[in-house]
Amino acid sequence: MQPYVSSLGALGASGCHLTFDLAQQSVALLMYGAACAYFAARYERRRAARAKPASEAPPLPLRANGRTQLEELYERCRSAEENARVSHRALVQIPEIAQRLLGARNLRQIPEVALDLIEELFSPSFALFYRVQRGEFVAAARRGESEFELGHRLRKGEGVVGWTALRQLAFTPEDAAHETRAVRERDLAVAMPQGGFTVCLPVVSGEETVAVVLVGPTPRTLEKPIEAARIVGLLTAVAITSVEILQRQQHLAQTDGLTGLLNKRTILEHLETRLTKDRHHPLSVFLFDIDHFKTFNDTNGHLAGDDLLKAMGALIRDHSRDGEGLGRYGGEEFVLVMDDSRAHALAAAERLRHLVASTNFAGRMSQPGGQLTISGGVATYPSDGTDVASLLRAADEALYRAKRAGRNRVVAYSLPDLADGDEERLELEQEKPR
Repeated sequence: MQPYVSSLGALGASGCHLTFDLAQQSVALLMYGAACAYFAARYERRRAARAKPASEAPPLPLRANGRTQLEELYERCRSAEENARVSHRALVQIPEIAQRLLGARNLRQIPEVALDLIEELFSPSFALFYRVQRGEFVAAARRGESEFELGHRLRKGEGVVGWTALRQLAFTPEDAAHETRAVRERDLAVAMPQGGFTVCLPVVSGEETVAVVLVGPTPRTLEKPIEAARIVGLLTAVAITSVEILQRQQHLAQTDGLTGLLNKRTILEHLETRLTKDRHHPLSVFLFDIDHFKTFNDTNGHLAGDDLLKAMGALIRDHSRDGEGLGRYGGEEFVLVMDDSRAHALAAAERLRHLVASTNFAGRMSQPGGQLTISGGVATYPSDGTDVASLLRAADEALYRAKRAGRNRVVAYSLPDLADGDEERLELEQEKPR
């Protein structure tokens, strides 16, 4: 009996295990079938959507401006691509323009090159470059269309340009809005661009505002327009300062330190250039010096002699004609280069001699006759000489003939008097100050 019961127990246990396994398999089959049904339905919906005509597709939602999201996305991509292209071009061209700006050797070149740089950075509707002239800011260069023409003048503190020059800081429309009402109505309204502006930047050299650049409205979106404007202002200031230093050095190298006239080397180069430029046009040289200059120095002192040379140089410079070359040849000698024939050059030289004799120079009473005078000689190309050396030699011979004839006179070149020329020349050379 017991084995039978045991057998039944074992069979019951195994039956229970079998029933549980079948239940698990049934549940798994049901879940698998449900998953297959779900994915099949999803597949059918997608296939049906792809087969559906475009006319039946639901329209894309419209923005408030009437454009779809896709159209806006396309427009943004196109704008970004254009900005990237412009930026790439600027990265290539801006260094080249900046190099041209810093390489300028003439102040007249700087406004145009600076506006080239402004155009590459901002692409504004207009741009104006104002430079200082006699205490005013004058429009010297312009790009685009603006109500302000070339030659437009503003004083410091007037309009956007004058206000920027006064503050010496980059000025924007936002800055203008934050100014007091009195400033807006009294100062800025004098010359406020009607179409607006992007920025107005000063060009400061040392402590002085030497120029102002007014940048009109721009279609570009710049992250830091003020910083870009400051870079342009800094580069322009460096360029202006460099040109001014170069010009001062050239002036010092070309002029006589005492009189401010051309020095001997430069006046001879000027004469050489004039001879080379046009050999078919008459040209004359007037070489003259101050009579009894050693006597003047001995009586009045060498400082007074220096003052006399300065006054003489200023007098002749103020009464010489445009295009004539005037320089200090050495000591108390001066040379004037004229585009004249012999007769006209003699007449011009005689007018200068009379001008000097009638001028009340300080210390003149110590001179013989109480009068300060000059003597000079005139030589004309090509009859008296065909190059610089021969012309100056002829003018020098004529000068000494004027001395021998009694001083205070002008003489044209002629053949030397071999009888007494050498002795007279020696006496005159000994009279010159050492």
